[in-house]
Amino acid sequence: MDSKNQFIAKAFVSCSLRPTDLPFVNLVANILRYYQIFPFGTVGLHEASTDNPTALMKKNIEESDFVVVVATKRYITKDNDSGKESNMLSEMIHTEAGIAFANSKPVVVFVEEGTNVGNFIPNITQYITLDGTQPNLDSQRNLIISLLNDAYQKSQEIKRKENWKGLGNFTLGILAVLGGLSLLENSYDDEYD
Repeated sequence: MDSKNQFIAKAFVSCSLRPTDLPFVNLVANILRYYQIFPFGTVGLHEASTDNPTALMKKNIEESDFVVVVATKRYITKDNDSGKESNMLSEMIHTEAGIAFANSKPVVVFVEEGTNVGNFIPNITQYITLDGTQPNLDSQRNLIISLLNDAYQKSQEIKRKENWKGLGNFTLGILAVLGGLSLLENSYDDEYD
């Protein structure tokens, strides 16, 4: 599946670039490809540029149909009051999820078991927790299909609305030109009557 034509959608993949996280990142990329979704846009993984990384992230997210967050354990955090420790994902993943949300992009999240996704992500989408085993993946299949399909359908609805808005603006522009021509014609007729 090397040809982009075999894919029905493009998903910006927000993920860690650490070598220890690559097996989980690759698992999610393979899931996306299996469902004909092209994983792209990850700065440092799928794309390299001399541009500002945040500007490139924003551009790639805007070009995507939806965003897939791959949440892996990055930091150990400790609650000062309770003393409870948890494994948190990278702050850059939170940033990319925020950019997606600000751009009205649907977000699908795959969480490596044992990763705390924080407070923002559960407020914008439901997520899928995977432990990397085939039985766990099989048990999550319906949820994966449902969330990917929902993200795809929402992205198509957003495209339709943008197309209708663009068509409306184009039509309004044509009507304005026709109205202007009509006024000129009437003015010309009045001048020579």
